[in-house]
Amino acid sequence: MARIVALSSLVAHGHVGLRAMIPAFERQGHDVFALPTVVLSSHAGYSHVAGTTVDPATLETMATALDANGWLSSVDMIVSGYLPTPSHVAWASGLVQRIRRQSPPVIYVCDPVLGDDPRGLYVPLETASAIRHDLLPHADITTPNAFELAWLSDQPIISIETAVTAARSLAPATVLATSITAPDHRLATLLVNSQGAIFTSAPLRPKAPSGTGDLLTALFTGSCAGGDNGFSALAGASAWLDVCLAASAPGSDLCLSPLYGTAPAPFDLFAA
Repeated sequence: MARIVALSSLVAHGHVGLRAMIPAFERQGHDVFALPTVVLSSHAGYSHVAGTTVDPATLETMATALDANGWLSSVDMIVSGYLPTPSHVAWASGLVQRIRRQSPPVIYVCDPVLGDDPRGLYVPLETASAIRHDLLPHADITTPNAFELAWLSDQPIISIETAVTAARSLAPATVLATSITAPDHRLATLLVNSQGAIFTSAPLRPKAPSGTGDLLTALFTGSCAGGDNGFSALAGASAWLDVCLAASAPGSDLCLSPLYGTAPAPFDLFAA
């Protein structure tokens, strides 16, 4: 069992942010300390959304209390997702460095929640820039979608090959890139690390539910925390995500009920 600190959004309805990440981590047997950066009624795709941003000062007092109880001295992984303002990015960066001073082997996973095609950025430009310049350099692993990979690398992503090139230009040693266009109306999930570049492939769905990236990040990093190497973690995470997507009705929220069933067969891996 690993101890994981997770920073992201918290919603009352649906499975995005922490509501997608926590079940995946706990399904894998990990202990999660969840710090919500925003608290909302649902994700922003609904007609009516209410809630509030959690002030970084409040998050800092929460982290300080966790630390005072001795719970930050043995953290194995930190995962950051939705960070709404540059102040949240600065706080997250400080927390990563604070935990690293107490537990140097900790692995930091940065899911750079910036935007998607065709909408573009859905965080302020100042926030996106802070993530690129102030947070990403601290990460061991990053998990961008195709739009985010292109934005962070300032390179076009039109194929698996261009995604590999873009991933190698980023600071983190490991890049897990999602929603990469593949031949035959498929999407690839691409892993680039010191061992090479591999990918899994799945049919292109008309519309994936919100929270898909959050779930995949948790499934992959949780598997790594459990001792799987990156390649086997990708094969297993891709399979789990596929069964959850298959259980989600078109246009609905992400369904997590398959997580409580039998593990699916790992996806095939292909060299990029």
